[in-house]
Amino acid sequence: MKKRIIGIIGGGNMGEALIKGFMKNMFSKLISILVFEANPVRVNVLKKRYKISYEKHMRTLISKADIIILAVKPQDMPALLPWFKNDDVIEDKLVISIAAGLTTKFFEKHLGNKARVVRAMPNMPALEGESITAICKGLFATMADLKQAHLILCAIGEVIVVEEKQMDAITAVSGSGPAYVFLFVEQWIAAAISLGLSEKDAQDLVYKTLVGSAHLMAKSGLDVRGLRERVTSKGGTTEAAMKIFLKGNVFSKLIKTALTAAKKRAKEIAK
Repeated sequence: MKKRIIGIIGGGNMGEALIKGFMKNMFSKLISILVFEANPVRVNVLKKRYKISYEKHMRTLISKADIIILAVKPQDMPALLPWFKNDDVIEDKLVISIAAGLTTKFFEKHLGNKARVVRAMPNMPALEGESITAICKGLFATMADLKQAHLILCAIGEVIVVEEKQMDAITAVSGSGPAYVFLFVEQWIAAAISLGLSEKDAQDLVYKTLVGSAHLMAKSGLDVRGLRERVTSKGGTTEAAMKIFLKGNVFSKLIKTALTAAKKRAKEIAK
């Protein structure tokens, strides 16, 4: 079987996650990878780590690739799209975008020629093959294209298929989600240090508690509320902390407000 060529435009965190995933995944035996990255320092890093095939000219990558993954930030997309202008062969290619906020209609408009577009929203754990990625197809993409995108993105974690109207919410929940976790952990560690623990002990205790709790959530079969109630003994230390977190619903309101702001921003990016 002839290998399919996947062209990755952008070698940042998500571009690297895809390269790393393809290198580890059995799927890599069926594909060849071409990468275009504008930053020469980043190119050298990727070459050293993965021995990638680097394409110096984006137009050449576009011409050679069967599947093109746009792994650049939304704000960088206007500088990239003119390279596709008047490309008569784009109709024969599958284009996968992981740019937050940008719709399939946006790409269909700028790429033209009935571009077959699949929109994807992975997240940062993709760097460790632990992403949860949501995908949806554009007007001209086929179900076969959607299945192909699903297979490709399984290289960086789990994949779910959704309707595009859900994508802004998904961007706010899981796309931006790792930053929420990191912020909470950052403050958790800082509070632990303020109680007299060393920085190393605070980090070890918080990291292991976080990872262990995540595994428990995944494997216990209980919902998170049930788990919280099991660890919260009446009159105990956990209950004392929970009363602060839950007082006046401030914590839940803050999270809802933050996610709403992220969803709103995703919509603004698309305009």
